[in-house]
Formats: sequence, C-alpha cells, structure tokens
Amino acid sequence: MIRENSNDQRADIYELFSQFFLNPPDEETLSTLRQDFLLESKESLPVIAEEFEELFRYPSGRLQPIESLNTALTITATDILSFYAAAGLGLDDTYEAAPDHIAVEFLFMSYLIENGKTAMEQKFLEQHLVNWVPYYCEEVMKQAQTLFYREIAEIVKDFLISEYDAYKG
Repeated sequence: MIRENSNDQRADIYELFSQFFLNPPDEETLSTLRQDFLLESKESLPVIAEEFEELFRYPSGRLQPIESLNTALTITATDILSFYAAAGLGLDDTYEAAPDHIAVEFLFMSYLIENGKTAMEQKFLEQHLVNWVPYYCEEVMKQAQTLFYREIAEIVKDFLISEYDAYKG
C-alpha cells in the first residue's frame, strides 16, 4: 500500500485506525466505514459499542490494545516515550491513554509520515507495530463476536503487513 497511497493518504489511514481502538464509532463514522471499506457488517451501533467495551475499554476489556500487554518482548512505556521524544514529541500528563496504546502508536506513525521522518517511521514500524499489531489483530478476529470488529482487525492487519512489505521490498 505504501506505493499505492500518497503519504497524506497513509497518514490519514493511520489516524483513522487510531480511532478504531480508542472509542466506538458514531453513526456517521460507522456509515462512512461501511461504505469506504465495503464492510459486510450489519450490526447496529449499540451492538458494536457494547463489543468495543468488552474488547478494548481500559481496564476492563479482554483485549487491551496496549503493546506492553500483547508482546513477548519486554516493552515499557519508557521505551515508547523515548521514541516519541526522539521525534520531538511528548505526551501531555493529562492524556488518558497509555503511551503504548495502539491509538497513540498509530497517531505517532501519522505524525512521522506527515513530517517526512521516513527513517524513524520505518524503525518504529519494524521495532514496534509489526511486532505486535498483526498478532493482536488475529486475536481480535478470533474473539470478536461482531463481524464489524473482525473486519476492522483484518483491514488493520493487512495494511500494516503491506506497509512492512513495501519497506522490505
């Protein structure tokens, strides 16, 4: 997908993906997602929102979208914060998501792409995102009761793998 999408489109995709794991969609977003991604999901918004709470909501969700909880590697918030600091960024103390929450990591990728930090983008993709997100998405696909979240997880996984393959290819 790297070669097929402009950097602006790629940055927008990462930003959109960050929202999938931060909050359930609203009615307008759900409609747009179904149209743009040709989703087969027909579940209602309340059903999707309920599953979001069961799967992703911190701290009660079954599948927390947090890198340090989903990798065999010893990853700490400090490791991630160091990456952010190297890019000239920091997290506001009032920000509620963990530094290694998938939404924050996807927003970071969007920032790197928008600012032309290609080497850092590739390094973050290799050292963090591809080391846990595809496997995490596989788990979501296995455990999600709604087709919506199974489809979203597959889209995210396929996109990240294509990003990684494009760098390696």
